[in-house]
Amino acid sequence: SEGNGGLPKVVLTSPHGSEAEIYLFGGCVTSWKVPNKDLLFVRPDAVFNGKKPISGGIPHCFPQFGPGSMQQHGFARNMNWSVADSENTEGDPTVTLELKDDSYSHSMWDFSFHASYKITLHSKSLSTVLNITNTDKKPFSFTSALHTYFRASITEVSVKGLKGCKTLNKDPDPSNPLEGKEEREIITFPGFVDCIYLDAPGELYLDNGLGDII
Repeated sequence: SEGNGGLPKVVLTSPHGSEAEIYLFGGCVTSWKVPNKDLLFVRPDAVFNGKKPISGGIPHCFPQFGPGSMQQHGFARNMNWSVADSENTEGDPTVTLELKDDSYSHSMWDFSFHASYKITLHSKSLSTVLNITNTDKKPFSFTSALHTYFRASITEVSVKGLKGCKTLNKDPDPSNPLEGKEEREIITFPGFVDCIYLDAPGELYLDNGLGDII
């Protein structure tokens, strides 16, 4: 269907009342409701013009996370993805998007690739799987992330499951992070935080302060 700024989007709906919206520009999931409450956050100043990446939801970082030799977080969040497949398994709708190299991507990163992004909506969860295939004749390396924005009350929000992890604290000096170790069972955010957790576990608990534990 047509989304903000006239950009095409895919809407997944579950008979259990959950819903998800995915914009083909950037392959960006912008909404995940369970039911009628959106657990994701899109910035109020987000632009939907097909030129600037959508600020919020679940943007892609590929083939570069953060700053580096190309634009911040790479180009995948700034390109049009296409629908490769869709299915419905036991009431859980799934859409698979794909992205391939073109002249725009080659101008920054001269490799051939195929990215496949599978999004499945369940009654109480959202599953995302990103696969990258090298279709070139030469090897390449990359970094990637699904850079999720969660809706939260900052005074009440907390994260559990990172105790014991090594940390790189980028505040106050982003270029020279302070090494440390997380001693807290429950992490809160009394002020600005810019910290990297190394070897984090596969499952974390986010209490968004709005009545949801994700």
